[in-house]
Amino acid sequence: MIKFFWRKVIILVCITLSLMLLSSAGTLYAQLTPEKANPETTNSEKTNPEKTNSEKLNSERSLTGPVLVLTIHGPITPATDDFLKTSLAAAVERNAAMLVLELNTPGGLVTSMQSMVEQILKSHTPVMVYVSPSGGGAISAGAFITMAGHLAVMSPGTNIGAAHPVQAGGQEMTKEMNEKVENFAVSLIKAIATERGRNANWAEEAVRKSVAITDGEALDKKVIDYLAGDLNSALVSAEGRKIKLAGRDYTMPKVSTLERHTLEMTFKQQVASVLSDPNIAILLGLGAMLGITIELYHPGVILPGVVGVTCLILSLIAGQILPLNSGGVALLILGFIFFAAELFSTSFGVFAIAGLICTVLGAIYVIDTSVIWGAGSIEVDYLLLGSAASLVGCLLLILSYLAISAQRRKSASGKAGMVGQRGKVLTNFVRNDSGRYLGKVAVFGEIWDAESATSELLRDTPIEVKSFASSRVLTVEKVSS
Repeated sequence: MIKFFWRKVIILVCITLSLMLLSSAGTLYAQLTPEKANPETTNSEKTNPEKTNSEKLNSERSLTGPVLVLTIHGPITPATDDFLKTSLAAAVERNAAMLVLELNTPGGLVTSMQSMVEQILKSHTPVMVYVSPSGGGAISAGAFITMAGHLAVMSPGTNIGAAHPVQAGGQEMTKEMNEKVENFAVSLIKAIATERGRNANWAEEAVRKSVAITDGEALDKKVIDYLAGDLNSALVSAEGRKIKLAGRDYTMPKVSTLERHTLEMTFKQQVASVLSDPNIAILLGLGAMLGITIELYHPGVILPGVVGVTCLILSLIAGQILPLNSGGVALLILGFIFFAAELFSTSFGVFAIAGLICTVLGAIYVIDTSVIWGAGSIEVDYLLLGSAASLVGCLLLILSYLAISAQRRKSASGKAGMVGQRGKVLTNFVRNDSGRYLGKVAVFGEIWDAESATSELLRDTPIEVKSFASSRVLTVEKVSS
């Protein structure tokens, strides 16, 4: 049993490491493999591609392509960051006249927000950030992204602001950490506002005082450029406006009559978007723990092991997307070790209870909420996760109990299972030359040859199996009435 356990563990570890190595190899290959050179590309272009792109923008590109539209409704995550990155690349490839980002967000990850702001600020394609629909808003990290757009537009009935850094779940940061994060946020949003010629004073208040304003107030305070009831109106109002594009003055062309193409997330981005929910990520980790443990306790069931390994791989992917707390991860691993140890030791449930406690605490603290920025953006539902972890822990506790009970229970099959069982004599026992009595008995509905050394047994006499005289002969004794 123990050898089979370690064989299972080694197989699971090898599968996981192989997938991680393949993923790392693919990433390394993508980083090391040079892009195919364009035959028309000059040596100077290869030497300084950024300069080349800028020169092309100023001289050759007329931005006469279609208007590309992408929609981000929800938290700012690595998936939305990658979505914006691929959308900007598509805009350059199609020579798009404008990229419209329809935004409605309560906030999100700091790192993802910074990356999106950086991409918009250095974009060679005009980016309009359109806060819609009515009732939505650009809250917290969304305020940074909106103000970074070449054109910032809001739909009636929307709001913007409340950009003070808040941890997920509303926890309070320490005074020193709060001051550092707040000063960083203020410097970033003021730099964005200054670059785009917007109200830097209000931007600072949005961070320091969590000020939030309506669409009309945002227009009056010059936080945005104008209001628009729908996308068509937003495009019409954009025509003829002067903006700064890649360090030069640029006048927006007539874009309302151009073709509009809606961009959708790729399958990979959709999966990343789902996995970026910390609650789902933690539930996958708990599912991995439950499935693998069931397979180890009951080898050969297969399905729990397959589901468990799948959940494990998905949770590892989520771990690369979300910020993790090393202490929480260590608690989850320790919980799994305790449950496994319970199977091979006599701790009278001590290891199982310790595993339950570690599992619950690990699930609660595994996500590092200090870098999740926004009110209600990427919420860690502690009640949900605590309940789920408690349920998984209780199930593993029950499995531990059943596994230990099964190990200690007397075998009910094979030779060991026959000893102690009772039956009756089918034929009278007859003494042989060696002085032993031989006959046939019925035990468990099966007919066996049997022998007895104590007395002659007659038909229908109740007997009890004491041992195996050989592989096919039982040693029995008469049962006292």
